[in-house]
Parts: sequence; C-alpha cells; structure tokens
Amino acid sequence: MSGKRIKIGARDTYFPPFVNERFDGPPFWACTFTALLNGANVGFLGNREASHAEVRRLARASGDADLRGGSRSSHMITAMRVRYGKRMFMEALPPRRVHERLSSGWAMVGAVTYGALPKTFRRHSPNFKKGHRITLIGWDHGSTWILDPMARNGSGYTGEPIKWSQFEDAWWSGEQLWFAEGMFRKPPRVKVRENVPRGRWSLPSGSRFVLRSGRNPRIIVRKFVTAETKSGRFDQLVDVILKDGSSMGEFIRVSGGNLDGLLIPITKRLVLNPRATGPAKQPAAAPAANMQSPDFLAGRQKEHDAIKAHVGPAVLLPPRPK
Repeated sequence: MSGKRIKIGARDTYFPPFVNERFDGPPFWACTFTALLNGANVGFLGNREASHAEVRRLARASGDADLRGGSRSSHMITAMRVRYGKRMFMEALPPRRVHERLSSGWAMVGAVTYGALPKTFRRHSPNFKKGHRITLIGWDHGSTWILDPMARNGSGYTGEPIKWSQFEDAWWSGEQLWFAEGMFRKPPRVKVRENVPRGRWSLPSGSRFVLRSGRNPRIIVRKFVTAETKSGRFDQLVDVILKDGSSMGEFIRVSGGNLDGLLIPITKRLVLNPRATGPAKQPAAAPAANMQSPDFLAGRQKEHDAIKAHVGPAVLLPPRPK
C-alpha cells in the first residue's frame, strides 16, 4: 500500500499518493481524470499507478472525444469501467450524509464552481472561475480536506482543510462519485461463529450506530448517533478476519428489511435476544408412574379381572398381578 494515514478527528484516515494535472501545460484539461485517479486510489489503497501517464490512460478510456473541452461525470463512470473493470454510479447525498461518509473513510470526487471558492483555496490561474473537479477526504469538526488537482505539490501531498461553510456554496451537490477505503481490495474473511435463526437486536437512543458491508466489512455503510431506539432481526454471529489473521471484532449479521446482510459490531449497548440458540427445547416429559405404588397395582389387577370376566375360562390369561 502506498499513500499514508493521517489522524483526522477520531480515526486514521487514508490519503492516496497525490497526482496533479500540471503535466501538460496550460490550458489545463485533466482535472476530471486527475481527481478521479486520486479518488480511485482510496478504493485501491494506492495500488494503482499514481502518475500523469495513468491520468492519460483514464482519459482515453473515458471515450471523451473533446478532452480539452471539459469532461463530464459520465466519462468518469466509463473510465472506471473500461480501465479498472469497476461499475460505479453518481450520487446526490445531502450534506449530513456527505459528512457522515467523509468521517467514515470515504473520499468524494466532486465538482465546484471554482470562482465561488475562497481565493485562498484556488490553485488555478486567478482568471479561471468555471467548473472544476476536486477530491475531498476526511472530516473533523465541520472541516474536510480538499485535494485540488491544480496544486503544485508532489505525491506526499494530503490537501488542506477547508470549512464546509466555505466549500458548500461552490459545490455541485448533484455530482458525487464515492470511493471507500480499500473497497477494491480483497475483502476480509467473514467467519460464521453461530447461526441464530430467531435473533433480535436493539440499540437505545444516543448510541453510536455503525453498519458495515457484509460483502466487504472494510466499508462503513452508515455511521451516526441514534436519535431513537433502533431494532431488527439478525441471523448470524460472525468474526471478521483480516489478512494477517487478526480480528476486526465480533459482529451480528442483520436479516430482513432495508439493512439485510449488513454487519453491526457487538458493543455493550447492543442488546441481543437471544445471544445464543441451540435446539428448540422439548416439553418436559411427564413423570414416570411409580410401578410399586398400591394404586398402580390395584389398577392392573382390576383391568386383569375385567378381561377375564369378558373372555371366560376358555382363554388362558397370564397370572393376576401381585
């Protein structure tokens, strides 16, 4: 893995090896594919060549016939599919969900009206004020880190913090392409410890609620503090095992509803019912009759006498019980 991790807020956030778009001289044209490569390498954990040559390859893979005219979101989608075999799609999440993802190890390749950014964050020529692609990573107390392809820095660059309030007015909220840390690398192994066919879970209000992908537990799908009690069903108790054999911890797998298949870490506040299940309990057997009691013996004798009276002396019966 190339790139580096930097502690932002409560987590070590991954930053890819940085690539800028200043390789071809003005007029600069490659912000879309440079920002795309910086974002995609979050998903690959730096496992793709971070070079100007790779930016050109992405541009060619996009099918854009007018590269210097400014490339569209659809060209990024095509480039990811053709160059890397990854099917992606654009999203339009509201700000609160954007902040949630940025704080959970995701990177967003987004677009801005460059002239609407504060001047201190513009790395292009002073006269350029049109549309521009950037990459956002990390979140801490209302700020995110902006990687501008026009920055003159080298591969170790990790952007600079910008307050969301300074960024939002320039942001094109309808054009978001998201990459989770390590989403394209081999996922950790999910080991089933126990099947729990009738499991129920609940989490009280005010709890930190984290949901991870069942297919790739590296990916945090949702993370927030609950405003009310959350509950549902689960069907498995699992361990998530990393490549080095260490464990990410113990989880339940949600079953049913719109969270089906997602993993929830087991914490002190997570209530499970039942914690474990075995074979269904059978009803307790009726106590065995006391074979030596007088009542039992009298009953057998009475039954014997009734049968003898019915069949008569012609039928030889066993001796009367004693």
